Amino acid sequence: MPLTSTHALVPCAVALAFAPRPTPWRLIAIAALASAAPDADWFVKYLGNIPATSIYSHRGAAHSLFVALLVGLAATLLSKSLRVSPLTAGVAVGAAMASHGFLDMMTNSGEPVAYLWPLTSTRLWADWRPIQSTPVHLQSLVYGILIRVRTEAYQLILPMFAAALAIRGARSVLQWRTEERTRIG
Repeated sequence: MPLTSTHALVPCAVALAFAPRPTPWRLIAIAALASAAPDADWFVKYLGNIPATSIYSHRGAAHSLFVALLVGLAATLLSKSLRVSPLTAGVAVGAAMASHGFLDMMTNSGEPVAYLWPLTSTRLWADWRPIQSTPVHLQSLVYGILIRVRTEAYQLILPMFAAALAIRGARSVLQWRTEERTRIG
């Protein structure tokens, strides 16, 4: 699975690519928290001694589209404090949280994801799983995390931000051309 911090970077990259200026940083912060939040079930699993087969264990219900939808709906209630429209708050936060399960399904290790819970408790993998991921064990926690950070930097973080910068650049050029045409015409 990608590290929780990598999940939190997804809304930051999307904001870089698509957010209007000035950037609604409160929304980005809440979306980053929402995209990282499903991993809280890892702590519940180990602290609560929940079996791996339970829907409440890691990569269970908290990783589902249904929970992401509920969190997105809750974000609509916070839209005024986030200084965006209810639709923007709901979509941004819900999509950020939904991205977590999607990325986890694309890893080559760990457990499959209950992405479609409560419609089914079947856990799923993506057909294409390009994200190389190794388990991090408590005995070698620091070393394992450093290896994962290096791998994720090359596989996810750098490509994600390169794509975001390319999109932002293309959008800026298109906006500049539109403004030029309007000014000339």
